[in-house]
Amino acid sequence: MIKKELNTLLFVFCVLAIVLGVLCVVFAEAFATAIPYVVGALVIIDGIYTLINYFLRKDIALPNNFALAQGLINIVLGILILLSTEFFSMAFGIIVAICLLVYGLFQLNLCINLKKLNKSYIWDIVEAILLIVFAILLLVFSNSAMEIIMIVIGSGMIIVGLYVAIKTIILNKQLNNLFGNKDTSGDNTDGEIIVETTIAKETEDDAATSNKNDNENKQK
Repeated sequence: MIKKELNTLLFVFCVLAIVLGVLCVVFAEAFATAIPYVVGALVIIDGIYTLINYFLRKDIALPNNFALAQGLINIVLGILILLSTEFFSMAFGIIVAICLLVYGLFQLNLCINLKKLNKSYIWDIVEAILLIVFAILLLVFSNSAMEIIMIVIGSGMIIVGLYVAIKTIILNKQLNNLFGNKDTSGDNTDGEIIVETTIAKETEDDAATSNKNDNENKQK
């Protein structure tokens, strides 16, 4: 029963990951265009909520509380994002590219250190090179950075969905070969019957022992 539920959850996860990944790849431009509007709207909503919470709750109206300023800043920032979606997309892509470039350079430095220690570093250096190349692509094509990011995210989701699906199928085959196609629910039922029978027998033995002791006490 647990195995069936787990397989169902994994199946749903794989389908959702693959479907969302395909959508991100096929409609990368649409997703890239929509993200700034979603982010801007969420920032404005958070600012409005912060202001409402500030005026309604007296316990947070303290001298060292800056909820009022925070709410106003969030609202202004959200409006700026909505008014300059292209700039936000380009700036976001540049920030992501810089972060990936820095991480890739540190990873490359780690590979050099591993080489000096005569340790395996092949996968680490592959990861570092891919990160650096991807970061450079984002910097070069900064106007389409958000779209590139969506394509990469979508491709990653497809790969994860397929990988989990394949691993699940292989694991199920291995379990079937190891334990056979037994119905685990039937095994659990048999186990429950055995336990109940054992408990009933122990109860009868205890009752018989108690009656025997009572009869001996009466005879004395």
